[in-house]
Amino acid sequence: MTKRSKPAKTGAPRDQATSPIIAVTTGDPAGIGPEIVVAFFAAFQPSHSKAVVIGSPEVIRPWADRYGWNCPILSTPEEMDEVEQTVSFGAYVLDTGCGDPVPAGRSSREGGKHAGRAIELACRLADGGLVEAIVTAPISKESLNMAGYAYSGHTEMLAAHFDSPDSQMMMVYRELRVVPLTRHLAIAAVREHVTERRILACLAVVDRALRDDFDIDAPRIAVAALNPHAGEGGAMGREEVDVIAPALRRAREEGIRAEGPFAADSLFQSSLEGRYDAFVTMYHDQGLIPFKMAAQKRGVNVTIGLPVIRTSVDHGVAFDIAGKGEADVASIKAAYELAEKLVEARRRSGGG
Repeated sequence: MTKRSKPAKTGAPRDQATSPIIAVTTGDPAGIGPEIVVAFFAAFQPSHSKAVVIGSPEVIRPWADRYGWNCPILSTPEEMDEVEQTVSFGAYVLDTGCGDPVPAGRSSREGGKHAGRAIELACRLADGGLVEAIVTAPISKESLNMAGYAYSGHTEMLAAHFDSPDSQMMMVYRELRVVPLTRHLAIAAVREHVTERRILACLAVVDRALRDDFDIDAPRIAVAALNPHAGEGGAMGREEVDVIAPALRRAREEGIRAEGPFAADSLFQSSLEGRYDAFVTMYHDQGLIPFKMAAQKRGVNVTIGLPVIRTSVDHGVAFDIAGKGEADVASIKAAYELAEKLVEARRRSGGG
């Protein structure tokens, strides 16, 4: 890796005739994030975009040496305009300025500081129009909190930064798209968060994302029930009758093709038939257990409802294998390639 020190003037927001720049954060250094990012770019030269890898050079360098990845290192975002015009590399590193040593294989304040600083810098680049998408490597939510970032994950941190409270987490694997209405909540707290307003807001964001980002003209959305057997008409709970069904009726009145509520134990059978373009579940594990069984570590986490594209891996920091050179790049590869496709789709649709 080569350090660059000469600054240049910051460029204007990028023209759509140019290749998009995609920011890639390296995640928590105590996990597998830096490894999978470096291993991916060492083997893959972006052809439809350029990547700015955001992280600490001290963390990235050992993996760059191991995988034979050589790229420029920028000290400030102001250098991006110059390097874009003078360097042919498909990817380069932007230093976060965070050099704190990080204890390997466990959560720590230092790891959370590295991860949080990279996310913040990626958001600022998006604010300035310097990047059109953000791809994130995994973070430890515990570390993030220890470093003073009071968020339960990437989705919530990005939603706060971009003032997008109704943004949603969509898990994507091929044509399977799953959106949990509630995410990182204790099961005991789920019921109070299943409200008509939340369901309507979620469906509106999903519908727009399917149209703008996935090029689906008339999307169909299947919605899961909260209770077993969809509540059996109120015998096993009244959430379906009193909350979910009324929300779906209102959604259909607004032109959203949402159907349900369907019993969750049979909901995903229809994914094999291609009847629906997305599935909305009431809580995290209700949707992510079947999703991860189908995706087999090749899924992508997409935050929809933001002004910038954001994708991520569908796995965690994997502290148990960190530093061993055993990490699989399949999910980060899928996340980056999907980000490229979503940028192209959003450019065509004029969405954002």
